[in-house]
Amino acid sequence: MLAQDSDALLQRCASTELEALKLSRYPALQKLRNKSEEAIQNRIKVNKALRTSADEIVTIPVVVHVIHSEEGNPIGGQGNANISDDQIQSQIDVLNEDYSNTSGYKGFYTDSLGVDTGIRFKLVTVVRTFNEKTQFSPITDADELAAISPAWLTNRYLNIWVCRLSDRYLGTSQFPVVTEINELTTGLSNEAEKAVDALTDGVIIDFRYFGRNSPAITSAVYNLGRTTTHEVGHWLGLIHIWGDRNCGTDHCADTPTAFTKNETTDISCTPVFSDCRGVTTRNMIENYMDYSPDACMSVFTNDQKERMHAVLQLSPRRAKLVEYSKISGDNLLVELYPNPVSDQLTANIYTPNYQIFTVNVFDQRGHRIVSDAVNLNYLDVNKFPSGLYFYKVSSGGQTITKRFVVR
Repeated sequence: MLAQDSDALLQRCASTELEALKLSRYPALQKLRNKSEEAIQNRIKVNKALRTSADEIVTIPVVVHVIHSEEGNPIGGQGNANISDDQIQSQIDVLNEDYSNTSGYKGFYTDSLGVDTGIRFKLVTVVRTFNEKTQFSPITDADELAAISPAWLTNRYLNIWVCRLSDRYLGTSQFPVVTEINELTTGLSNEAEKAVDALTDGVIIDFRYFGRNSPAITSAVYNLGRTTTHEVGHWLGLIHIWGDRNCGTDHCADTPTAFTKNETTDISCTPVFSDCRGVTTRNMIENYMDYSPDACMSVFTNDQKERMHAVLQLSPRRAKLVEYSKISGDNLLVELYPNPVSDQLTANIYTPNYQIFTVNVFDQRGHRIVSDAVNLNYLDVNKFPSGLYFYKVSSGGQTITKRFVVR
């Protein structure tokens, strides 16, 4: 009973609050979101007409950043944010089960509307970082977390930061930037760019609700890894099934309209009904995008699947991730942009089997500016004198050197 009393104070997701904060700071973002929704709906119609994309399996590589304040870096155990490898792997297993509709959990809508989304997850590496700060806000501290443990290239990997969160939140996520990708795409306005920073693009989860069957997991309600399933759904463009307003829309016709979220500690999964616009419906409390207890969750629907695949096509970073995930060659590949550059250089690097790579940067006189940096994807060139430079990447016995110009 004590566990459930404590669980009743928890808040499943901070994504709505995070989005509201961004919209207040960057009003231009609302226009972008409106255009994004229009683009998603148009793409879904095109995909249905062409019968493309929805049946392909997309594998998303995952980097887990574990940020903890444990002196001496002990791993695992109750109350320890430096969670074990087993706990991390259990979360990857949960993601693959939930997104492939093989979790084995059942509910009223599971058999009739649950689908395999065609999305899978592969753990690439775990980055463990000690930091004296004991907890972080999921709404205001994304930049700080990304500074403590920098993201691996966010158009190549799903980055998940695991730490202790404040304000009773379980997790949050950064919604994708969505735009039609074509030769006429000029990019976002500067104001909107700030609100959708590539360096923080990912998911943040409290370590006590990450994975399943671990001593570090303290909840009797949020103990099966469905918080991460939920937040990754946002990262892929899904909306809460009640549309974040009473009787709102998640733009998925096969999720029944719900009056509000199913915020409860009832692990017996008692049916919930809504009366919206004079129509009574049974809520899809089984849906991963509700706030139900983990034990009640078991459904992504076909419309949600189509939405996620549309986002994977339309979000520039997500689309690049899918493009690189399909490469299976043995050769090291390096792409630098923008080039010439005046602010931040991005290196999109493919290594066979996700091998670690090192970077050295030289000026045109041969002076080494960056020495053996591991997995360096972003380079701030603000203080570099104008001129020609060389970006040398080494991995698995292969080396590629690319030129770039600072102006």
